[in-house]
Amino acid sequence: MHKYDVVICGAGPAGLLTGISLLRNKRDARVLTIESREEVGEEKCGEGLGKDWLYKHLEDLGSFLLSKLSKKCFENEIYGFVLVMPSGKKIKVRTKETQGWILNKDLFLKNLARIFEKLGGEIKTGTSVEKPLVEKGRVKSVETSDGERFEADCFIDATGLSQNIWRKALNIKEPLDKRDIEVCCQYKIVDSQIEEPDLIQIYFGNEIAPGGYGWVFPKSYDRANVGLGCQASRVNNPFPYQEKFWRMLKLKGKIVSVKGGAVSTFNLPEKFVWSNLACVGSSARFTNPVHGGGTGQALFGGYILGKHIAEALREDLPIEEALANYQQEIKRRRGRDHEYHYRTKNLLQTCNDKELEIILSSLHTDEWLNAMSLTKGDVLRILARISKRSVKLSLKIMRYLGLKKI
Repeated sequence: MHKYDVVICGAGPAGLLTGISLLRNKRDARVLTIESREEVGEEKCGEGLGKDWLYKHLEDLGSFLLSKLSKKCFENEIYGFVLVMPSGKKIKVRTKETQGWILNKDLFLKNLARIFEKLGGEIKTGTSVEKPLVEKGRVKSVETSDGERFEADCFIDATGLSQNIWRKALNIKEPLDKRDIEVCCQYKIVDSQIEEPDLIQIYFGNEIAPGGYGWVFPKSYDRANVGLGCQASRVNNPFPYQEKFWRMLKLKGKIVSVKGGAVSTFNLPEKFVWSNLACVGSSARFTNPVHGGGTGQALFGGYILGKHIAEALREDLPIEEALANYQQEIKRRRGRDHEYHYRTKNLLQTCNDKELEIILSSLHTDEWLNAMSLTKGDVLRILARISKRSVKLSLKIMRYLGLKKI
């Protein structure tokens, strides 16, 4: 039996940032991260990261990470996007300042792991957590696939969409709701010719990706991530849609990698903390329901969680109190926005292509730049434009977003 202060299950961005944040605030804490892969590395994702997550939301930890991360982690700076509507009409939004990056996610995670270990954390790879052992209303230990057992005062589920630890500890049997999952497929391409490689490309349309969208995320002028995500309740296998999308794009280039996976588009749950167990990142459903982006949200959740656990260890406070404070802070700072994004996602997934076209073409450039943080007043002004083209659609939007009047 091995004893730690904290055991983190999963070495993605959420798990690693939880450990880094904790150890930055409590250097002598005993922290173990368990990772099922043979080494920490690349995840199945588009690799996008908005600038504000590191420069703003992580506060002092953001500047610390930027000073430690290799510049090679940030493969390409992004200055805007091109939205392609179902009709093929394009909306281009370009800014003077960097909006974010396309990461080298493999190197990014390896760098985070190195930072975590230099701060004193331990990583055990090549083994998965098979089961949590619950005694007297709390997790006492976890058992791994190689037969080892690890005891701790606090456990973190950073296993992603599957919630492997959380669901077993609470004996949850119900299957996940496919309406709140996107099934995705992505090609990595090289030797291509990417037009305007400082802009990401987003493709809408139910023929392209039912209940989702397609993307081209440039990593340079000749390399990109090309993929799409579809609502899992409507599409079981996204690969045929991906092949059709690839042919439609007519991009030159060689496909060097094909990967698939599933992404959370759930609303923020009522509880993602139980006793001495906490979920973080995609396991806690922090992923943005509209676009499926989760790296920034995972980093932010890990930052907040690690900070509260460190405080409890320093002040000898009950770990249950620290985890409850973490849940409360996340809900206070992100809950309202997440609810709005979840409602927006549900709205868009019910729209036919004509309705999507009306909505997308009704936003002005400045509104697209702030699309993830529109105020109620902004939405009402957009609705007024939409109502001139379709009163029925404007009423539908009001119903989904919980608005009462224009």
